[in-house]
Amino acid sequence: MKSYQPEVPTPFDVDWHHQFGNKLAVFPRNLCFRNEALQLDYWPDLTTFTEDYETSLLMYYPPAASRFSICVTYQKLSGTWQAVKYCDDVVLQRATGETFESAMQNTVTQGLIWGEA
Repeated sequence: MKSYQPEVPTPFDVDWHHQFGNKLAVFPRNLCFRNEALQLDYWPDLTTFTEDYETSLLMYYPPAASRFSICVTYQKLSGTWQAVKYCDDVVLQRATGETFESAMQNTVTQGLIWGEA
């Protein structure tokens, strides 16, 4: 059995989109979870992007229909992140960080949950 080192996700490029590039640049392009030989990517649903004065939020989903989802929130005033993994409306995992790198590392190192992939 192989052991995989989780990779910190890459954020969107500022010039990725002419209108939303700056706003999306704080979010990962995808979230990849691995446990042994299993891998599952979560992809952003850009229609879920919301923001107000204090926060920006974007939801992530697996490519196939699933009960699982991840909500990534960026706290603009403090510059911190939170990622919450759900199964339907039940919180399964929560990760936070003071920097993008630490928050995303904390998120992907939690790995997959039984039945997720």
